[in-house]
Amino acid sequence: MSLLDDALYMVDLRNTDLRAPAIATKWNIGNSTVKDHRQKLGIKARPVTAAPKDATGESEEHRPDGSADYTRFSETPWGYEDHRNFIHSKGQDPDKVTFTWGLTTRPGGGFWNKLNNVRPIAGADTINYNLDPVGVLATLRAARPITGGTFTLTPNGDDSAFCLSINDVQLGQSYNGGSAATIANFYRFIELAKERILELRLIGRKLEGLVVVVGGDLGEGCVIYPNQSFSLDLDRKQQIEGIVGLLLHAIDTLAPMFEWVKVLACKGNHGEHRINGKMTTLGDNDDTHAVEMAKLALSRDPNMQHIEWVIAEEEAAVWVEVHGWTLVTTHGDVFAKGVSGATTERKAHAWFKNMAAAVRRFGRVGQADVLITHHFHHDERKDWGDTLWRQTPSQDRGSPGFSQASGTYSEPGMLTWVMTPTSRYKDEAILT
Repeated sequence: MSLLDDALYMVDLRNTDLRAPAIATKWNIGNSTVKDHRQKLGIKARPVTAAPKDATGESEEHRPDGSADYTRFSETPWGYEDHRNFIHSKGQDPDKVTFTWGLTTRPGGGFWNKLNNVRPIAGADTINYNLDPVGVLATLRAARPITGGTFTLTPNGDDSAFCLSINDVQLGQSYNGGSAATIANFYRFIELAKERILELRLIGRKLEGLVVVVGGDLGEGCVIYPNQSFSLDLDRKQQIEGIVGLLLHAIDTLAPMFEWVKVLACKGNHGEHRINGKMTTLGDNDDTHAVEMAKLALSRDPNMQHIEWVIAEEEAAVWVEVHGWTLVTTHGDVFAKGVSGATTERKAHAWFKNMAAAVRRFGRVGQADVLITHHFHHDERKDWGDTLWRQTPSQDRGSPGFSQASGTYSEPGMLTWVMTPTSRYKDEAILT
């Protein structure tokens, strides 16, 4: 986590209304880790069953059927809107629950506001997803054919590979223009990539090879955190269909321009399949599922037999050799699992040292010449000597909630660079 994340995490630890499992799910860490941190800080969560929380006589009770009762003290009596605001503060949509309310006078002054039998309305969580992501992409392809002129190899140029990263698209987000805007922006990135290839070939780069790093979080997911469905405009099926469409569009457009192509794909945390907040298996992931579907589709195309695929299964990081260099990618969420560090770069470095220490088990993951990571959305870079670390910008539409809390904004972009037999990393350009 960054310094900002550390501060926000500390706020959650001190919020005694939040249970340890909820914090663990939000920050993608172990439940026992949250409990250990709270124990060291002397923080105890409030009980979930009806019990006075302080001298005011406040209490709350949660039942197995999902309903809940609350008692809250106030100097003045609450009205209907006050109760709705309280429900919203507990992470529920007041328009999607039913409840009863009332109050009693407290002998010492003030009022006990009673909010009883708060339970979801049957069918209220049903969301209508009426967007066709594949249709949006097809419309763009028909109406805005990609430009860029004639592309030919530079015969006298040195061997070199054009590399680009597809990551953190998070298709399915309904804010900032929604999925339609995300698809249009991705389409534009691929157009810019084609133009960048032309620029590099005009200055003498041969670029006989293409490396596509697929860094995870291609879809927003549906179960990665509570109430996620309320911020979506695509369900899980539509997200996967849309992701496959975007991947096919990128490879269909760029692969014919190269003699050989390598696709290196890792998993993201938003792609995890979860039941009751818990991952099913390490390999059950929508990101790599979508890449496998694209591979299957392209394997039947006689013009796409020059593609090599390296797709993560249960492993967190994968690698491929490019002109003698070891190129490694991992999403970045793995940094939060037992890895300390005050900044993203320190976390990445600590994790990489762990991989290097276990080189017999993890092999060339711990011997990376170039390490490409994602997840944190912000653009960073550090030369560690034998390893160059590059943290990518994202291709999503940004997070209004994060911006309002932190004051920062992650400018969307697609990272590109070149690898040659004599240079592991050169000619970087972030397409925006």
